[in-house]
Amino acid sequence: MSTKNVTETVIEFDGEGRIDKWLAERLGMPRSRVQDLIREGLVTVDGRAVSPSTRPRKGALVKVSMPKEKRPEGMARIPVLYEDVDIVVINKPAGVAVHSGAGREGEATVVSSLLAQGVRLAGGGGDRVGLVHRLDADTSGVMVLAKSEEAYRSLVEQFQRREVEKEYLALVEGEVEEDRGVIEGPIGRDPHRPRWMGIVEGGKEAITEFEVLKREKGRTFLLVRPKTGRTHQIRVHLSSIGHPVVGDPLYGRGEGKLMLHSWRISFRHPRTGKRVSFTAPPPPELLGWLEGVGPGNGGH
Repeated sequence: MSTKNVTETVIEFDGEGRIDKWLAERLGMPRSRVQDLIREGLVTVDGRAVSPSTRPRKGALVKVSMPKEKRPEGMARIPVLYEDVDIVVINKPAGVAVHSGAGREGEATVVSSLLAQGVRLAGGGGDRVGLVHRLDADTSGVMVLAKSEEAYRSLVEQFQRREVEKEYLALVEGEVEEDRGVIEGPIGRDPHRPRWMGIVEGGKEAITEFEVLKREKGRTFLLVRPKTGRTHQIRVHLSSIGHPVVGDPLYGRGEGKLMLHSWRISFRHPRTGKRVSFTAPPPPELLGWLEGVGPGNGGH
């Protein structure tokens, strides 16, 4: 097979047990697909062909030659903003799911794409390896993933304790009257529409702070700080006050792209304990709205 038609990835074996199970978890692929690659001679360990049941030594170099035409549909390179031995911080493109799920089988995800790029992830396992938080598929912006078990445990704990600070940029329908506000309302699954979340009795506590950055032509540009991390929280809360996110197909009109971007994240670095902050450049559709926003209005 021509080298032009394959993408080669080399990963150090850092697990134990069978090569097919370990590689499936690392690549975020079905085990049967990994076994096919092995049987086709596209996986080697320290330069030698293997079988699905091979149990490599720790530190062995596993080389995967992935036929380009057989890579998950729509595979896109994930922009990496920062990377060290413990964490990788990315700018997730809109339209890419974080992990595979119902209705998305076979599609490229953040996890599978990063693994295909040779980024090592740890913690969580399977198609959710490295994941400590999530963004909706149509939301772009900054995310942090774990590259070591220690980092995974630390970050999960920080999210659970609400020590992680996140800021989003959102363009919403209508002109929000208040310059600042707090939206509170328990969020849970909508009993009448399974795909939807909503403010429902018995839902989980959810708190969202917002600050107006700009108002123009019947729309408002917001800086949003979710204090909790519920599914669709920002979208549900903003829709509940009559200002859904522009382009929201579930809670708004659904015209065009979803104008919601995870802009900044701040947390304690798992190894050093020092507070670190990362910002993801917004997409072109939102970049223009940032123009003229001063330090006193969220432009910090």
